Amino acid sequence: MEATQRSVVLRIESLPWSITIVQGVEEVTKILGPLNNNKIHVIEALYLIYRGIANAFNREGEPISFEELMRLYSIDNPYAWVEFETYLDLKKRGRHPIPGPRPHTFLLRRRKMEQKYTHYVLVLEENRPISLETLYSFIREAFSNSWEPILAIVDRYGDLTYYEALLFRPGETRLTEAENKL
Repeated sequence: MEATQRSVVLRIESLPWSITIVQGVEEVTKILGPLNNNKIHVIEALYLIYRGIANAFNREGEPISFEELMRLYSIDNPYAWVEFETYLDLKKRGRHPIPGPRPHTFLLRRRKMEQKYTHYVLVLEENRPISLETLYSFIREAFSNSWEPILAIVDRYGDLTYYEALLFRPGETRLTEAENKL
């Protein structure tokens, strides 16, 4: 395997998505934060390849391009592209996302090396339905872990809009006197 002018080399070992950092662990740690046994999530691998930081190879040592890895990942995950768009946007905004505990989610922390997460992001695609039960359980999970729930909605042009998710319970919300007079 040759790194072709890149110091980070990734090996795509097997499905479901075992990606090992073969070379450049220190550099990846600076970019992504703490690692788990030199393994990274496919979204993180896509980010490193997209940014030109890493090269990826399969078990046979054949190179895997960004497009090929995205195509393969999209077979398993129909949200692959919108998840990548969200991850890329969060990184550009200076956030530190890591894949979350459930599908199509990210956890955010304020600083790269910090262990405490502050926000929980659910990635949604415009015009793709989501059940109220899924949305409710996402918000409850965020609140139970003291994370701020955020909905990231990607439109058909790849533009993102972020919404803070709250639970609204009719009858428990009180209006101020000024709002009652309106």
